[in-house]
Formats: sequence, C-alpha cells, structure tokens
Amino acid sequence: MIGWFLLGALAMVPFAYGGIRLMGYALHSPRFRLIGSDDVVVEGNRFVSREEVLGAMGLPLYWTAGEAVNVFRVNLDLERRQVEAISWVRSATVTRVFPHRLAVHIVERTPVAFVNVGGRIKLIDAEGALLEKPDKSDFNFPVLEGLTEPANGSERMIRLALYQDFMKQLSADTPSSGWLISEVNLADADDLKALLVQGRETIDVHFGHNSFHERFSDFLTLLPEVRKTNVKIDSIDLRYRNQVVVDPQKDGDQRRANSRP
Repeated sequence: MIGWFLLGALAMVPFAYGGIRLMGYALHSPRFRLIGSDDVVVEGNRFVSREEVLGAMGLPLYWTAGEAVNVFRVNLDLERRQVEAISWVRSATVTRVFPHRLAVHIVERTPVAFVNVGGRIKLIDAEGALLEKPDKSDFNFPVLEGLTEPANGSERMIRLALYQDFMKQLSADTPSSGWLISEVNLADADDLKALLVQGRETIDVHFGHNSFHERFSDFLTLLPEVRKTNVKIDSIDLRYRNQVVVDPQKDGDQRRANSRP
C-alpha cells in the first residue's frame, strides 16, 4: 500500500514541477506585462475620461520602463471596485485580455434632473447619486427641490421614481403645449408640485401623486377659462376630484415671478 502511494507521489512530481515552471513563466515573462496606457482598453465611457479610470486603478498615464505591470498580478476585483468608486460609474467589469492587456467596461450613470445642493447645481440619477456636470455637456432637465427632507435613501428613491413617472406621463404633451417644466418640488410625497413656465408667465401647479397626464390635460383645458377673468394666477391645485383651486397672485408676486429664470 505504501509502495503504491510512493509510486503515485513520484508520478505527480513532474506535473508539480511543470506547474511551478509555468507559473514562474507567467509571472515573470515580458510577454504578459502591461507596458503602456494603450494596453488598458476602456469601453462604455462618455463622461468618464481614460485618465480618471487609469488614476482609479493606480496606473500611470505615461509609463516608464520600470513601471511595467504583469497582468497576472492585477487584482481584478479590487480594480473593479476602485473604478466603481468614480461618481459617474454605475458599474464596471475588469478582465484580462491575453497576452498583455486589460479591458475595462463601464456602465455610466444616467442623470434624470438637476438638483440644488447648498447653492450649487448638480445632476442626480434615479438612484439618488449626485453628479458633477461634465464640461461640454448639455442636459435639459428641471431642477428638483425638496429632496433634503427624506430621512433615508430608500425614501429619496421613491420620490425620484414619482418624479420620473410624472415626467414620463407629461413627455408627449409638454412640447406641443408651450409650457416648460422649470422646477419640481418633491418635499411632499403625496403632492408633487411643478413650476410651469410659458414666456414670462409662471404657475405653480399641484399634481398630487398620480394621474399626472389627466391632470395636466385638465390644466390645459381650464387655463383659458381662468384667463378670461383677468386674474393673475399664482398656483393651481388639481388634486381634488371635480374641483380646481386657483390661487391668485398677491402683492409682490408679479415681481417674484418676473425674477425667476
């Protein structure tokens, strides 16, 4: 029995030796070394630069001879997590492309609105991630207010989902109506309020939390009748069934309206 065991162990020696030699070749051969930034392929990035990706991975933009990195020594999971730490990156994958390349595939975040954060305008995505506006980018979104009140991230995402449903339901009607959605207030989860702008006229509209398309149609139908009264409108509340509440402008409201961008 012992003899068979020793015979088997001896038979494995060439395989173990070959494995050690192969591992040593893989870890030390120049064939498997990253020697420049061109050996890192970045895909899926629009607003995230190659420089940001390389910096997050701890790789230089310009390489010297002593900075070559063996692809087998790269911790792919660690590099993925470091790339995902970039604010604009929603998810990333890092893979080896033999013999001497790395491929980084990025899924960027998709902004859905602007948000005022301490007097600074930033972008925000559907998951509540705050994003700096990239240079030479053009976004046409309303400014969200009232997102500082939710106590936790899940509540913020619920309110952002309410906003997205609102925008989706009104997307087909607002261009032809002549009204622009300038601001959306989400402070009250049961009452989405939107500031609608047409020329120099601004109206705050209470839409509630559902039936946005129907209520916007009611607004368009009602407005010509209200204008016949020559009342300058400050806000319209559409939340109540078979009833619309119109709040006329008070002293100073016209100056406030004209000062809005």
